[in-house]
Amino acid sequence: ELAVIVARALEATWPLLEERHHSVTTDVSGDLVVFGDPERLVQVATNLISNAAKYTPPGGRIEISAAGAGDMVTLRVADNGVGLDPDILPRVFDLFVQGAQSLDRSRGGLGLGLAIVRSVVELHGGRVSAASEGPGRGSTFCVELPAARGEPAVHRPEPAAAPTKGEKVLVVDD
Repeated sequence: ELAVIVARALEATWPLLEERHHSVTTDVSGDLVVFGDPERLVQVATNLISNAAKYTPPGGRIEISAAGAGDMVTLRVADNGVGLDPDILPRVFDLFVQGAQSLDRSRGGLGLGLAIVRSVVELHGGRVSAASEGPGRGSTFCVELPAARGEPAVHRPEPAAAPTKGEKVLVVDD
């Protein structure tokens, strides 16, 4: 359920939203269901909401909404923040791409977040888009995902693999 995904993302980002005194509105119906990995989809929503919080001046407005149309469900995160320069808009989901940063880089990360969003969404059979009327005019990010139809899929764990002969695997997850 997309409403649960958004609720979990808001829970994760709430300290930042509260610290910056943002006004947050949500309009996500409980009957919107998508087919996907809930943990990764929470990661997508958290990234979009935290970016909106970071790039919106204190006291700003963030609107989170969702709607279904045909076989797709669209999650929309819009803000009245710093906006995006038209030059960066076509590349905003590319690795290491960032807008202009101040010297202290207080808001900026490494330029990985939106690339991860795109990758996760595309692996779920969806697509992402960004829109902005320019610097100082806010931004809107949309995530389109396939709607789940019928009964939810039942997850059946794979049988455990046979032990390996002294091989080790290191998993690093941020």
